[in-house]
Amino acid sequence: MLGCSSAPKESYSIEKQVLHTKKSKQGDELFAFIVTVAATPMMKVNSQKPMTRRELKRFAEHERVEDSPALKLALEEEAVTLLEAELETQQYCQKGYEVHQVFWRNRSVQLRGACS
Repeated sequence: MLGCSSAPKESYSIEKQVLHTKKSKQGDELFAFIVTVAATPMMKVNSQKPMTRRELKRFAEHERVEDSPALKLALEEEAVTLLEAELETQQYCQKGYEVHQVFWRNRSVQLRGACS
């Protein structure tokens, strides 16, 4: 049980995922896969009164993808899994693929690469 409780909680939900494909001038099959998460509101704190222990704990555990390297890493790993499934569905890169670049925006990760 202890091992499970120390695992990072997934505190985001996937809003959308999009696969863009194209051929380069050299004929290489390229892709860009974008995964966007739903906005997580910032936690509001009332500075006019002291926080209870429960409120302080909740505040300390509140994470947003925009601010958390651990959540970004978890999302990036999930994006790779979603990319594999989408490439399979679209029957694109049937001989394999390589991700060459990863780009981050506030609430999205973009994986760019090419088919093998």
